[in-house]
Amino acid sequence: MQIQQMNATYFNRFGNLYELSSINFTGHFYRSVRNIENFTYICNMKRKMKIMIKLKIMKIIFLLFLSFSSLSAQSFRTESFSDRIKTLRVFVADDWQSAPVIDLYKGNAIEVNFDALGASPGYYTCRIRHCNADWTLSQLIESEYLDGLQDNLIEDYANSFNTKMDYVNYKLLIPNEKVNLKISGNYVVQVFSENEDSPLLNACFSVVEPQAAIQMQISTITDKGSNNKYQAVNFEVNYGNEVKSPVQELKVYVLQNNRYDNKASLIKPLNLQNNKVFYDHNPALIFAAGNEYRNFEMTTTQYAGLNVDAIEYHSPYYHSILRPDYIRSDRSYSFNDDINGKIFIRNNDASDSDIEADYQFVHFYLPCEKQFLENVYILSEAFNNILDFRSQMDYSIKDKGYVKSVLLKEGYYNYLYVTRKSASDPASTALIEGDYYQTENKYRVMVYARPMGTRYDKLIGIAEN
Repeated sequence: MQIQQMNATYFNRFGNLYELSSINFTGHFYRSVRNIENFTYICNMKRKMKIMIKLKIMKIIFLLFLSFSSLSAQSFRTESFSDRIKTLRVFVADDWQSAPVIDLYKGNAIEVNFDALGASPGYYTCRIRHCNADWTLSQLIESEYLDGLQDNLIEDYANSFNTKMDYVNYKLLIPNEKVNLKISGNYVVQVFSENEDSPLLNACFSVVEPQAAIQMQISTITDKGSNNKYQAVNFEVNYGNEVKSPVQELKVYVLQNNRYDNKASLIKPLNLQNNKVFYDHNPALIFAAGNEYRNFEMTTTQYAGLNVDAIEYHSPYYHSILRPDYIRSDRSYSFNDDINGKIFIRNNDASDSDIEADYQFVHFYLPCEKQFLENVYILSEAFNNILDFRSQMDYSIKDKGYVKSVLLKEGYYNYLYVTRKSASDPASTALIEGDYYQTENKYRVMVYARPMGTRYDKLIGIAEN
């Protein structure tokens, strides 16, 4: 009886779930033991499920953190992520040759211009984000840099007219009646298609609030030699009174022909004097001189334009076969009046080339007996100066040279052939184009400041030669 009572007391600890107050040893005992084993199994499973759920939540949080960290560390560039998006250009409105930089106080606007292949207009929205001097996302929230709403619909578009290739041309001006920019610095516009979370394209531009005066000079006398393969950029910055510690607060970037693969960044000044900093005789400011850009022009299908060997029609599209190029590194320098890698969209018979210029397949050919060890790319605004699979050339054993066929809009194009060892290295003009100190390059100095107590990089000065 004592044993029976003890077991009844033991099982009663689990409450009324099993109702064991009248337990005995004639079958109910074993059924109760099985119930206890099932209950213990269920409890263990619940514990395991809770642990698994916690681990999954922690994993999701970790992945989100990695995703945010990756996005924050990403340096934005003007580029498209869809094969449907073509001829992406960013410039000051009504000035196609300008750098994508506007004055915070002058009221001018940035134009983002691109085509989407196909006859039907799409539903595209844009989102504006503020960036640091190195084009990573800044810590600012939207209300700190933006006056207006995000995700506005791009309403300025038009279908192509009288073209073999159907497309829709889109234009976006910033600022506009729906959104205004409050502060200076770098910005990226991301364009999204309907119900898509990933952008179709990024368009980068900058806003300057002039506080610094910059005087620059390009010299062919460098620490790597005089009048040979290099050019040095020397400049001084009068930064005024707002910057208190220029060495810590200033960030300086120098671009050659709007290229980012060989940019000079975070340069330390040589000396300081009377609110001025001097940047000269700095190894980071010595650039390979390169060569004048090659060019071709396709502005009609009626005849072959500049450096176009032939125009062929293979239904339903036209093909422009460029004249074979040649390696220039073993030749003497020859001046060529170029536009430093930019493109100009134009059709001879069009009143509005944005919608009347057609698309043609352009065929590049660079004869070369042997394949280079490094990859060969076409460097041009046609590819937004990005070196990837879209601009990389293929070596053809049959043709004994590098070939590339690409769909381009009618107009005037500048380009160079460059080689590159890896994605982390700057492109080189040495093997194919050569480096000549006489080359007329376009340099741009951009000076940013982050004074003590501020949370973003102001663009306080810009200068071009």
